[in-house]
Amino acid sequence: MHGSPSTSAPSRRSKSSRFTTPTPVPQQTSFSSSSPSKFPDSSEPTFYSCISIPVEGAVPIEAEPVKPAKPPQSEPADQKRAPRKSKTDALAALKERDIPQMVERDDSEPPDILAERYQNVAPIPVPTTLDLSTVRTTSPRHYRPPGHISRPFDLEECPSYYPTSEEFKDPMAYVKSIADQARNYGICKIVPPDGWKMPFVTDTETFRFKTRLQRLNSIEAASRAKINFLEQLYRFHKQQGNPRVVVPTINHKPMDLWLLKKEVNKMGGYEAVSRDKRWADLGRLLGYRGIQGLTTQIKQSYMRIILPYERFCEQKRNGPQTPSVKPPSSGVFKAEAPIDGLPPISPLTPPSPLSEPSVDSDDETESPVRPRKVAESEEEIDSPLRPRRSKRVVPDTPSTAPKSSLFAPTPAELPAVIHDKVKVKSAQEAHCEICFKDNEGTQMLLCDGCDCGYHTFCLTPKVKSIPKGAWYCHACLSGSGRDFGFDEGDEHTLSSFQARDREFRRFWFESHPPQRHENAMEGIDDPTMTRIGNHVLSEADVEKEFWRLVENSNETVEIEYGADVHSTTHGSGMPSIELHPLDPYAKDPWNLNNIPIVSDSLLRFIKSDISGMTVPWTYVGMTFSTFCWHNEDHYTYSINFMHWGETKSWYGIPGEDAAKFEAAMKSEAPDLFEAQPDLLFQLVTLMNPDRVKKAGVRVYSCNQRAGEFVITFPKSYHAGFNHGLNFNEAVNFALPDWLPYGRDCVQRYREHSKLPVFSHDELLITITQQSQSIKTAIWLLDSLREMMNREMTDRRKAREIGLIEILEEEDRPEEQYQCAVCKAFCYLSQVTSNCTKQVVCVDHAHLLCDKAEHRVSYTLRTRFSDDELHDIETKVSERAAVPTTWQAKLGRLLSDSPRPPLRSLRALLAEGERITFNLPELIHLRKCVTKANEWVDEANAFIVRKQSRKRARRSRGRAAEEEDKPERTLDDLYEVLNKVDQLGFDCPEITSLQNLANQAEEVKRQANALISTDDDGAFESDDFIEKCKRLLLEGSSLNVLLEELVRVEQVVERVSLTKELQEMLDDPEVTMTLEEVRQLLTRTRACNMPADDKYVQLLERRQQEGNSWDDRAKNILAQPIKTIEELDAFADLDSSIPIDPTVLDRLMQSRAKAKDFEKQALAWLQPDADATKPRPQDVMRLVTRAEKDFKIAAVQDLKATAQIAVDLEIRCDQVVHRKYRKSPNEDLFATLQQWRKYTRDHLHMFNLSAFEALEVQLERHGAWLKELPWYNEGHGQPEGQAVLEDVLECTRPNDDIPPGDEFFTCICNLPVRPPPAGIVSDAVQCDYCFARFHGECAKNGGSCPFCDHQHWNGEIRKERNWHFCFLPDILERAPNITRTYSNDYKNLQTIIHRVDRLSASIGQFLSYTAQPVNQRPDFIHQVRHYMRKLYKIQFAVSPNPDVSFGLDLAQLHRILASRPHVTRPRKPKRPKFQFGQDLDVDWSDGTRCICRGRTLYLLNYATVECEGCGKLYHAGCVFFPQDQNSTSRKKFTCPLCCLRKGTRYAYAEVRVKPLLDANATAPIAPELYVDTEAMLEQCSKKILYKKLQPPWMATLFVELARVVSGNSNPPDVFDSPLAPDTLPLPPSRSPHTSSRGVLPPPRASSSTILPVPSPSVTLPPPPPWQRWGSVNAVSGRPPPSRGSDSSLMVDVGPSRKRKEYDYDVEMSPSSSSKRRSPAPERPPSQSIARPHCLRYIHIRPPSKPFHLH
Repeated sequence: MHGSPSTSAPSRRSKSSRFTTPTPVPQQTSFSSSSPSKFPDSSEPTFYSCISIPVEGAVPIEAEPVKPAKPPQSEPADQKRAPRKSKTDALAALKERDIPQMVERDDSEPPDILAERYQNVAPIPVPTTLDLSTVRTTSPRHYRPPGHISRPFDLEECPSYYPTSEEFKDPMAYVKSIADQARNYGICKIVPPDGWKMPFVTDTETFRFKTRLQRLNSIEAASRAKINFLEQLYRFHKQQGNPRVVVPTINHKPMDLWLLKKEVNKMGGYEAVSRDKRWADLGRLLGYRGIQGLTTQIKQSYMRIILPYERFCEQKRNGPQTPSVKPPSSGVFKAEAPIDGLPPISPLTPPSPLSEPSVDSDDETESPVRPRKVAESEEEIDSPLRPRRSKRVVPDTPSTAPKSSLFAPTPAELPAVIHDKVKVKSAQEAHCEICFKDNEGTQMLLCDGCDCGYHTFCLTPKVKSIPKGAWYCHACLSGSGRDFGFDEGDEHTLSSFQARDREFRRFWFESHPPQRHENAMEGIDDPTMTRIGNHVLSEADVEKEFWRLVENSNETVEIEYGADVHSTTHGSGMPSIELHPLDPYAKDPWNLNNIPIVSDSLLRFIKSDISGMTVPWTYVGMTFSTFCWHNEDHYTYSINFMHWGETKSWYGIPGEDAAKFEAAMKSEAPDLFEAQPDLLFQLVTLMNPDRVKKAGVRVYSCNQRAGEFVITFPKSYHAGFNHGLNFNEAVNFALPDWLPYGRDCVQRYREHSKLPVFSHDELLITITQQSQSIKTAIWLLDSLREMMNREMTDRRKAREIGLIEILEEEDRPEEQYQCAVCKAFCYLSQVTSNCTKQVVCVDHAHLLCDKAEHRVSYTLRTRFSDDELHDIETKVSERAAVPTTWQAKLGRLLSDSPRPPLRSLRALLAEGERITFNLPELIHLRKCVTKANEWVDEANAFIVRKQSRKRARRSRGRAAEEEDKPERTLDDLYEVLNKVDQLGFDCPEITSLQNLANQAEEVKRQANALISTDDDGAFESDDFIEKCKRLLLEGSSLNVLLEELVRVEQVVERVSLTKELQEMLDDPEVTMTLEEVRQLLTRTRACNMPADDKYVQLLERRQQEGNSWDDRAKNILAQPIKTIEELDAFADLDSSIPIDPTVLDRLMQSRAKAKDFEKQALAWLQPDADATKPRPQDVMRLVTRAEKDFKIAAVQDLKATAQIAVDLEIRCDQVVHRKYRKSPNEDLFATLQQWRKYTRDHLHMFNLSAFEALEVQLERHGAWLKELPWYNEGHGQPEGQAVLEDVLECTRPNDDIPPGDEFFTCICNLPVRPPPAGIVSDAVQCDYCFARFHGECAKNGGSCPFCDHQHWNGEIRKERNWHFCFLPDILERAPNITRTYSNDYKNLQTIIHRVDRLSASIGQFLSYTAQPVNQRPDFIHQVRHYMRKLYKIQFAVSPNPDVSFGLDLAQLHRILASRPHVTRPRKPKRPKFQFGQDLDVDWSDGTRCICRGRTLYLLNYATVECEGCGKLYHAGCVFFPQDQNSTSRKKFTCPLCCLRKGTRYAYAEVRVKPLLDANATAPIAPELYVDTEAMLEQCSKKILYKKLQPPWMATLFVELARVVSGNSNPPDVFDSPLAPDTLPLPPSRSPHTSSRGVLPPPRASSSTILPVPSPSVTLPPPPPWQRWGSVNAVSGRPPPSRGSDSSLMVDVGPSRKRKEYDYDVEMSPSSSSKRRSPAPERPPSQSIARPHCLRYIHIRPPSKPFHLH
């Protein structure tokens, strides 16, 4: 895990940087404090700072407020132990120093090229989140660089490992498996297997981090050592009063003073070089050749410039030292602290320290207020004439927070005594730091670095005169550059950091392209190549460029690095169990949040989290950002994972070469290490790998890419840099082999007084407490013993000096057992005192206090007693010794006897398996015991005797006897005995097996004696048989198969079998099964009976017959379908034929089952009279069961009949439940009659429930038809088509209003028009109502149907003499089948619905006109219209039989006919407009647009169609916005339709200009436009105008061509809308005439307001057309309607609001004549309620009839 030091100062916001991170400059010809330097060569120094690239989201880090200097009031900060939860805080506590003051860059420094380039450039915009598709998230798994690309410096690659998925499961086990090889390289790379992809869970929107600035050429050790030397050399000569020391130029090349000094030191120093006369060799080393007088020039330069400073430093080293303890306020000189009157001292400042000042330069004239260097009095010490004090910042109180550089130098020597508080003298108490006297104040020099005083005569060499410039003591002079660190950069998001890196990378490689050979091939297919502009970069190109910049003193590049970002505050890039519990990778062992706490990692025993060590740190790198040479804290392992990004190059050094590497670093820059012995702890120094390699150190490298791990091993140094933007995460872990390294590191920390991160001793004690395994004890024992020996030695020392000893059994905070001197953790014992709060180790007890009287209070505070520590060691030792003790037992057992007892081996194996440690011998022992156990099992198979069974007389026991026979022969027994000799162990089974072999040999001998008898008759004797049986009984107990015994058994079996066959086969009553026959034959063959034996031949014949019948039976049973005929063949089978009884039983059961199915089928096909009828479903279930196994003719016939019945039931059920679908022309009821006849003839044997239900419905349907009034008894069917046609004709929904033709006066629906000239009319006229009738119409009744009530009271006979009110009752009584399938029902339903609506309309009208005030003469046309309908229908129409609408209408007709006619005025109608576009023809592209086809470039432009008129318009001409990405089409209403409707156009303002007439004498004023809205509202016949301001928005202009009045018939047409006499004159000046404005944002178009329908003059007020109620007697209006849901849109004026008037509201008298749209027809329903009762005023008919004339 790599890191970078904390910032040494607050970040600056200009292009300057801290002068503690200087940039190397080329060697200059001279050093001067006033004049700029002149470089001899053409290469000028350049400076590039990536922080000058402006990026959105990059926030400067605010500097901490500077507090005035105060003396500290508590112990120094470096004596306090910070909480170990932060690795940074622990380091900061050790390195806490004063915060240096910021100094701005001087104008004479090299300019920042990037700052000048991006000076007036807007910040680069960045997204809020990082797009991971723009970075590398994967890498090629098995990538190998091409052969022609070599790594810089010819470094060898470290090993790369590619674990399998199985190997990848356990990270610690895998690291252990590769550690032996990879440890020799210091680092290694691990590429996860395919399919493993760690998710990146960091929120890139909220993730912010701070960066640090790195100057590449200031990080290299030699460069920084050179800078420090030149600064110190300049200060020395300045203080010695020699400001005009000139560095000679030899052959136009300035002498490199640093290289000269370095080479002289290598040769042994000045005296050695002069003695050996090697100055000429130095010239060659400096690069000079063939120059006359070179040796003299070099020697003189060295003597004049370098030698005085060398001698001064030597005197200071060897002379008396100044006190090492200084007040905390006196710090090391900060190079950035300028002095008023003097130019800033910086490596980037052009004036050189040894250059001569200019001729006119004078120190006193340069600075009007020069700081006084001599304190002449106590008052002057604190004088405001010392402004330099304000340049330094001293913290108010010491703090453990990392406010200053983490890498301040530690004292080379230990302090004499440690105090809690150091008294800081004030300025009035200043004294000489050499003689410690405060007199001679006028001769007291104050150091500008530390403010300490020195007498001029006490200094060596003495200072004769007061220096004019700044003066520094030796400590400050030699300490220049010690506090080198990285400055703070900006605070970034990942997006802003990516933008800055991308821009810097592009700029740099476009301006510094890599050099390519002519024959070099561009690696386009190489996945590691990067293309930037026209350049293709390889990883080697970036690596070469990085090291070039590191070693180039002319090019200074400053970059940012987001290192050591705490995952606890910023979040880990990997999922954690706390935040992502459902993510499987949160529990992955390779998750860096889990690595430190896995089972084999020792860091899990640390009691608290350590940020950066047990808690991961994240690193965000950019191009060229680097991490310097370092090894991990406590020499632990580290693992680094790259989430995404560009390559990171690593360099590793094995831990074995760590000492060589440190020596190489010290030889490279000895002055740096002399000033800072702990320099390598600070992570701020690089050294070229090539020079490290040349020093004899092994250096290896690798390139880490996205998704790859890099592991560093204990004590190995490593460094590296980034090729671009990447995101890494790292954490530490420790394996058991780390313990020795960890102890060495603690000792090294102690030597350098470096603060450790955790207590090594406490870790060991914690491991003993939490892990009691043998494995732990083995690797812990050596470290624990070393700790015990060291601790016991320390305690003996403490007891020898007589310290008081106390025991504390509770843990203290770490800072309370940290040594204040060496910073080591003294966990087991510490030395304390009552006079101080400090704690020291035993070795530094003498430094705890400087007062002897206090030493009696010194106390040795121990955490554990000696006995407890010895007990811990003893327990661990015992656990560690368990494996060796077991191994010793095993060794003794094997050495005591060549054939150890098996019992002892088993006991030792059990003991070893209980040991939880890997014992190598246990595997071999287990294998040996396992084989021994197997041999014992084999031996027991012979030794253990099975229980013998008594032989059965019958053959049924033969199979059991065969199973009891042993399977192992005597040869097998001897083979088992031979195995034991090879295994080499002893057990009782060996002797038992040998005895068994001897017994078997004896039985074998006796059997051979019996079989070898020559007398054949002896085999049948009883005595021989008994001997054989006794021998067989004896042999059966041996459990060994002997061939001789088998032959004896065959003899006995043959004799016994012959007797059995005689008894069985000679007796005809004995029957045998086929299996018994087969067993007997098997026994005859087993006992070797001859084949010609009669019993054997008889058995074979029976077996043949039985096999034939058995095969036939099995074939029948195997068939899925069987017939009764096949089964009947086995019913009378011969008993002598052997057959399997099980097969025969199955056949007979199948036959019986088939017979049952046949019997049931015949019973249902030919049922008895009183038999129960089955349901078709039950029959089909029986058929299904029967057909599953059998094929029966009766069942087949039953199935065919039942299928028809099932289909009939389904159809009948569909009809009954209204689910039957009939064909288009099918007469369903005729079809049902056919079904009824077929069922009675052919399906009478079934129980058909659905058919019976259908029959009931049919009977009810026939009865219902007979109830219809138009049912014809003669024809046997209803005849209502004529009635339906008349009803439909008289009740059309759009026929509620009478015709407007004045000739419609007859009772029929035809007009009575005058005949042509010359033809006599047959029309007649009523004398009372003056209605004219056709001659044919007048013949019916002989009187006026409108006036004569005899036409309506029944006196005149009609064919349809029923009443309407009875029809709904008939409709309700209709059965379900009628409602669903009968056309007569539907016709009746339509008649009722239509007539009911007509009845409601007439009743409403009669109720309204029942009031005398509403009996207007103009209603007579409506009355006649209703009477025509009733006359056509013929049957009576009214809500109940007691009411006659015909009589009431006739009465009303007579009343209205007797009153005069009143003419009402018509309501004005809106005018109609015709615009110029209406007169145009369509353009060639089909448009009729506002542009009127006058602009050619608009041809085939995007068009839009109006929903109102259907015309096409150019979208641009009408300002219609079109979204190219939208798939849905917006609604569009053109401007002309909006003008006609009086609505506003949504997308522009529309202005109407009148069409200029050629005859017009007066021009129209340009600000006048036609006011179409006012004309529509007022229904004006005249043209109305309005005055408007010039257009200020998008405006369209149209021309009004014609205005058509809506009132006249035919309408009035105004061809010219202009009235010249009424038009005002135009203004004197021309107005604004722009026709197009700025397109406004689209707005939703307003809703179109529908106009009110035009009323009719002769129409009555529109009734509500609903079922009627009571008449409103107050208003005289008809009651509101309930049946219509239509509403009326009414335009209510200029407010452009809409009102909806439902017909339920009351209408004003003025609106009573408005015409209402006809109500929609109500669809017919299944049942209609009967009409409601009508309440109205009945008007009696007149007593005097009316006649027609």
